[in-house]
Formats: sequence, C-alpha cells, structure tokens
Amino acid sequence: MTTFNTFTQVAPIGEETIDRFAGQVPAEVVDLWRRQGAGFVGADGFFRVVDPDRAALMLEGVFAMPDGSTVLFTTALGDVVFHAGGVFFVVKFRFGAIDLAQGLSFDELVALIEDERHRDVVWQWQPYPAARDRDGVPAFEQCFGFVPLLALGGPNDAANLQLGGLYEHLALITQLAGQPRVRGALPLPTNDGPGAVPDAAADRDRLVEVARGLFAKLTDAPNLNIIDLPDGLGICAVHAVRGGGKIYVAPDESVLFVASAMDFDAGLAAFRSGERTPHVMFERRDGGATS
Repeated sequence: MTTFNTFTQVAPIGEETIDRFAGQVPAEVVDLWRRQGAGFVGADGFFRVVDPDRAALMLEGVFAMPDGSTVLFTTALGDVVFHAGGVFFVVKFRFGAIDLAQGLSFDELVALIEDERHRDVVWQWQPYPAARDRDGVPAFEQCFGFVPLLALGGPNDAANLQLGGLYEHLALITQLAGQPRVRGALPLPTNDGPGAVPDAAADRDRLVEVARGLFAKLTDAPNLNIIDLPDGLGICAVHAVRGGGKIYVAPDESVLFVASAMDFDAGLAAFRSGERTPHVMFERRDGGATS
C-alpha cells in the first residue's frame, strides 16, 4: 500500500474519474487516489497530487501527451509528471525538457518524491526554496514562473520567480517557446542502499570522462577546462584552443556540442532548453576538431 508520510488533502478524487483512468495506471496509483485524493505532498509545498481528469482538461491544447497518458503530479515550479505505457514522464516546462523514468515502480517514484535529498539533482527544484520563503507556498493550482522565461534568456534566479496560475503559465511557455522535448533519462540516485544519493565527486568524474571520450574522437590530446553547471545540470568541458568548442554534459550523459564562436552563456541557454547532440555525430575527421 503506497502512502505519503505527510499529505494535505485539497479535494477527494471522484470515483467516476478513478474508474476512467484506472486501466492506464499502476494499481498503487488507484489506491492512492481513493485513500488520499488530490493535495500537497510533504511540508515544503513542492509536489502536488492532482485530479487526472481536471489536469487533462486544463492541458488540452497546451501540451500534447501520448494516448493513454495520465497526469499524476505537478510541482510548484510548473513541472508535470504523467504516466503512459509503463513510463513516467517528468515534464520540466521551464527548461523545455522531458525526462523519462523507465523501469521505475510507482513506489520508487514516491520514494524519490518524498526524499528531500533528491530535490536538487533529480527534480532541479532550485531556486524554489528562496521564492517560497519570500512569497509562501503557491496555492494548489498556482506555481512560480520565471519572468522573463528561461527560454527567452531569463536568469534562473529566485528574484525572477513570480506567482501565477499553473496552467496559464504552462500555456504561455508553450506559446512562446514551443513544446518541451525529450532530453534523456531522469537522473536517478545510485542503488547503494535505501535512500542513497549519488556520490557528487564520482558523478562529476563520470561526466568529465564522457566529455573527454567525445573530444578524443575529434582531436588528439584535448586540453580541457571543466566548468560545473548551475542547478545540477552537469558539466561543461571547454577545449582551450582556438576553434576547440565546448561540450555540455547532463547527468544522464546526453550532450550538446557548440562551436567556440558561441559564448558559454548562449551554449548553456541552449543546453538548458533541451538541445542535444547525438553521440553518433562525434566522428573523428582528418584535421582535428569538428565545428
């Protein structure tokens, strides 16, 4: 039986709605709907269990989900978590990105949601705490939205977060920045034990090795400067020669290569928005690095 340790119900979820969506979700979700309804998870106000019928109605014409999709959660930063075909999709509209959680049970997803140690790396919740301390927890169908939008060059800073309607803000994002795109797997913690979190140093080293391996396909003995990206986004490896370029590496090992002519902040904005370079595009060519 799946339960949240701390839960504040906002409204029950009707039996008619539960019956309509029961065949599309794990049995544990149905049980949770019946016992706990819709409401706030935990004490920090970040996650919310939503009525799937209401969420589907409000997202119609705003965000295109696959057939058989069921919205399960939203967050105070306007993220949406839905289930379809045995996969949990984490839609981080602010970044224009969709992270996939495959092979994860609903109980494991709940554990990730409840464990506050995973807020930064898995859920990228910064700078929510500072905005919450300033303005309070957003109401159930409110969220903090970046003004200007991150996709339009706005900084990822609490000073730029403003309260507003959740679904209205998502509509604005998709209207101005387009539909979110899949960027890779949801960064999950290691399996070293219950509630284990990733070893930060080992995780960073892994991403650096990804960048070194890709640069090695482009040029001999690359001289790399490594920059840690904000908000748990990963690292950037800068090939410190004229025309060397930069490779941004996410925790899921997806990457973006940008030419040296593009400055760091512009590359970071593209990377944050979900742009990626397939690994197969890194081919060794005579004469050194591609651009």
